[in-house]
Amino acid sequence: MTTPAPPQQPGQPPPQQQQDDGLDDAALAVAVAALLAGSAAFAVAGGAAAILTALRKRFALSSAASQALGSVLTMVTAYPPPLTGIIGAASAQTARMNAARRAQYVIAASKRVLGAAREARAKGEPVGAAVRAQLERERKFYTMHQQAMWNRATAAGRIDMEAAVHGNLLGWNAVHSKTTTPDCRKADGRNFYVDPPPYIGLPGIGPHNGCRCYPSAPHRGGKLLPGPGPLYARAA
Repeated sequence: MTTPAPPQQPGQPPPQQQQDDGLDDAALAVAVAALLAGSAAFAVAGGAAAILTALRKRFALSSAASQALGSVLTMVTAYPPPLTGIIGAASAQTARMNAARRAQYVIAASKRVLGAAREARAKGEPVGAAVRAQLERERKFYTMHQQAMWNRATAAGRIDMEAAVHGNLLGWNAVHSKTTTPDCRKADGRNFYVDPPPYIGLPGIGPHNGCRCYPSAPHRGGKLLPGPGPLYARAA
C-alpha cells in the first residue's frame, strides 16, 4: 500500500522533483578540462560559446544548465590562469591536478548559478538579478581558486628544482606552528619520491590547502613516507 503524500500547507510552493540537468555527468568535468586546455584554439572559434557548443553536442544539458554553464565558462575563459610550464614530474602532476580542479570548479559554479536562478524563480524574484549576484560571488571564488592553482604550481617548481639537484628521492620538511597539521608534523624529517608521489601528496601541494611544507635533499636515515609502486615496496 502506497503511503499518501502529506497535505500541502497553505502558502507553500508545490514540492519540486530533483531535475537532471546533465551537470552531474561524471564525464562532463573531463570534457570541460580538455576543452579548457585547448581554450586558445577555441578563442579563435568563439571562446566560451564554442566550448559550450562542443559540450552540448556530447552531453544532454538542459536549457537552464546550458545558460548557467555558459555564463561560468565566459568568466573563466576571460581570466585564464598564468602559464607556469612543466619542468619535471612534480609540475607535470600539478598541471594535471590544476586542470582537473579548474574543471571541477566550473561544474560546481554552474550548479550554484543554476540554483540561484531556481531559488529566485520559486520566490517570484528577478532571476537575472539573482544570477548576476551569484556570478559576482563566483568571481571572488575564482580569484581564490586561481591563487590556489598558482601556489600549487610554485610548490611543484620548487620540488622539481630540488629533484634536478638531488634526484627523485627528496626530504620532507614541515614549518612548525600552531596551524601545522598532524599529517605534516608526521611527515617532517622523512623522505619521499617525487615520481610516484607518496600517498600524502607532495610538500606544499598534496596534504591540504595552504600547506607550507617544502622539499630538500634526502634526510640521512630518514624513513620513507608510504606510497604506491615498487619503489616504496622495496623500501618498506
